[in-house]
Amino acid sequence: MANRSNISAWILLVVLAVCLQVVFVFADCKQSATKTAVEFSKAYFLLDDDLECYLCSDLIGDEDENDSAASLYLRSMSTEARQRGFNTGMVRKIITHLEAETLSQDDASATIHLSGESRTCIHPVFSYIAKLFRIGQKYSFEETLELIKEDGQWKVCGAPYGLSV
Repeated sequence: MANRSNISAWILLVVLAVCLQVVFVFADCKQSATKTAVEFSKAYFLLDDDLECYLCSDLIGDEDENDSAASLYLRSMSTEARQRGFNTGMVRKIITHLEAETLSQDDASATIHLSGESRTCIHPVFSYIAKLFRIGQKYSFEETLELIKEDGQWKVCGAPYGLSV
C-alpha cells in the first residue's frame, strides 16, 4: 500500500512540474518594456540583423529605402572593422553584466535606464577564458531608452545609443 502511495505522489509531482513549466513558458513569452530594452541592447552590441524589429517606425524610415538607423549603424560598424583589418565579428560585443531600471511607464510609453558592461565578442570560449582569468578590456555603458507601444508591441524610439536616421 505504501508503494502505491509513493508512486501516486511522484506522478502528482511530475504533473504539477509540467503544469508549472507551461505557465512559466507563457509568462516568459509576454513582451514587456524592460524585456524589449534588454533584447534591443543585446542586438545592438552583437550587431544583429534583427536590430530593426525593435525600433519604432520613426527610426526605420521607408521600407523601400535601405537607410534605416539600424542598417546605417550596421554598415558603419562593418566599415570600421574592415578599416581596422578585421571582419565584423571583431567589433561585436557581448553584454556581461546588465542592470535595467524602469524610470517611468504607462500604457503607451516607458523610460528604461540600462547600465552594464560589455566585452569584445570574438568567440564564446575566448570570452569565457578572458572572464575566468580577468584578461581583456571591459567597456561600461549607460543608456536611457524611450519606448513606445506601436501596434501592440513595445518599440525603442528616440536616439538609442546615438542611432538616428
